Amino acid sequence: MTRPIDLRNAFGYFGLMIGSLPPLAFVLKALLANGSGNTGLLLLIAAAGIVTGIVGFRIGRSFVPDALRYISTFSLGSRLPLWILLGFVWGAVSGAAGGLFIFLIGSIFAGILGGLVGAMTVPTMVVLHSLLREGDLIETKHFLPIAFGITLTFCGYLLGL
Repeated sequence: MTRPIDLRNAFGYFGLMIGSLPPLAFVLKALLANGSGNTGLLLLIAAAGIVTGIVGFRIGRSFVPDALRYISTFSLGSRLPLWILLGFVWGAVSGAAGGLFIFLIGSIFAGILGGLVGAMTVPTMVVLHSLLREGDLIETKHFLPIAFGITLTFCGYLLGL
């Protein structure tokens, strides 16, 4: 391997991508739909996206690798629901933290949406990462297309492309 990324960094960077880009895609969609849009609200959502990405990065580096190692001890049939649950919790916490910029109701709404995003994307990332890793390392040239592919596919779905 020429540029390996360990498990902590891989899921940290994935949390940063999947935490920040979908909220920013939502801002882009609002701008395209309304023309000018309410600039203050769009700035709040953009700030929420940045915070969501940072929290996703921190959780992805600290909690997710240990949880994945623990989940790997379960039978194959039990892993998928646990990956979905892990993604939901990771996304819900990140989304709720970012949603604090949009007051309490925004935190609840963002937590639910973040949980759904995590539940849909994390199992795909875990499977693809598991297929391409060597030990706890994955080559950067393999990680980046997977992480950006999952994230940008979800953003495209969100934008309605």
